[in-house]
Amino acid sequence: MKKTMSKQNMDRRAFLRTVAGAGLSMKFLAGSTFATGMMLSRSAQAADTSTIKRVICVFIPGGAPVVGTNLWLPSTDLILPQTTAPLESVKDKCIFFENAVIADSGGAETGGHGNTSKAFGGQGFDNSWDVEMERTLGANSSFSSLLLGVQSNGHGSATKKNGTEVSYQDNPVAAFDRVFGGTTAVAGSVEVQRQQSVLDMHKAELDELKTVLGTVEQDRLNEHLASVEKIESRIIAAAEATVSGECLEPTWNTGGFEYDSANKTRFATESELQMDTAVLALSCGMTNVVSIMLGNHQSEHAIPTLNFTGDYHQSIHGGVAGNYEETRTYLTERLAYLIQKLAAAKDENGNSLLDSTLVIQSTDMGDGNAHSSIQAPVMMAGGGSALNGGSIVDSGAHTNVFDTATEILGLTGSVTQFGTGALTGVIA
Repeated sequence: MKKTMSKQNMDRRAFLRTVAGAGLSMKFLAGSTFATGMMLSRSAQAADTSTIKRVICVFIPGGAPVVGTNLWLPSTDLILPQTTAPLESVKDKCIFFENAVIADSGGAETGGHGNTSKAFGGQGFDNSWDVEMERTLGANSSFSSLLLGVQSNGHGSATKKNGTEVSYQDNPVAAFDRVFGGTTAVAGSVEVQRQQSVLDMHKAELDELKTVLGTVEQDRLNEHLASVEKIESRIIAAAEATVSGECLEPTWNTGGFEYDSANKTRFATESELQMDTAVLALSCGMTNVVSIMLGNHQSEHAIPTLNFTGDYHQSIHGGVAGNYEETRTYLTERLAYLIQKLAAAKDENGNSLLDSTLVIQSTDMGDGNAHSSIQAPVMMAGGGSALNGGSIVDSGAHTNVFDTATEILGLTGSVTQFGTGALTGVIA
């Protein structure tokens, strides 16, 4: 713990040196979340030489068809069965865990509906693993973590903090706006909006003040405002100097999507927008920790583009061969989209963002139809050459996977141990 606090103090001093070097005032940095986040990211990246710096936790409910013929776990020579087939192009970046058991803090089997936070190791703990990452890995980010849901609200949360489950943001537009300070243009019709400037936020008060000031006072106020504007411009310029154009003017929501919580038929669009925001936020240094929920434990989302058009839960328990396999394969396609986006994006060193990001996909049970705990579909992706991508590792309790991730990120001793410790065969 002392080591972690010392590192945080060093990171803070490095950030302050960066600010001072740009000739900026901390008082004015508070006026621009976007600029502050980029400045903070720049200083943190300069101080951090570790290979894997970011993490994304993905919750896919309802396990996978694994009773009888396991349609999720690849063969030893990495031939992918039906429900993991969408990962074919990125399978060499993935580690699949066999014999994974959804377990609680004592190691007992706990698969099934309810207690959704079990997926991220929260069963029996005050904090799920992603919250431990928020507390440590995300401590010096502009956003300590992002919780991005896709029709996730209503039946539990995968994230638990201080003993209470935390709701996710299901509105992709609101999620983007929170991080980047405004929506992007559609077809170039409107310029990108950012966090309001210090002056804009107080314009009404300033205008009112001018009406009661004399000429001399007004002149002095105008001089002061001009100085503030110059300082604010330096903040933005210093922050933007080392940031890519994609961070300044993101290509996002070009289709003009408008969120409607009552419309449950747009799972594909909503998931892709949330994942686009996640990748962009990581790439731009706005956060190091993201959690994504693809539905909730009751799995009420429907995919109208599939042959089976009912909701996911019905496909699992409907008793019709092929339905569960089809809907679970679709959710793997969502995961493949995320991994492919990370692979295509660049980190601060110009390398693939996937190589410096750890993706952990977990769930709340083994076979969804049986509500079992065993043979749960749990996997990792990313990490570049630091991990043994394209392999299968025996895990036992799924909480051991999170202990392994803790070791990969260099946080052993600073983060709660969720299982019996890190697994062998994962780190190269």
